Amino acid sequence: MKVGDLVVVTGTSPEHQTTGVIISTEPPESLRFKSRTRVGVLWADGGGRIDWERTSWLEVISES
Repeated sequence: MKVGDLVVVTGTSPEHQTTGVIISTEPPESLRFKSRTRVGVLWADGGGRIDWERTSWLEVISES
């Protein structure tokens, strides 16, 4: 996954899917001790907040 990729949560039914865009592949320092496999996602329905999601939870639907 790279910055600009469009993603959805893996296994979500189409009627419940929300699209997000990867905006960062470097998690903040506070998350690095937990997992280096998180990416910053700006979700279409997220109110402008960045969520740090595990890459294993996401599916790329359109590469940047």
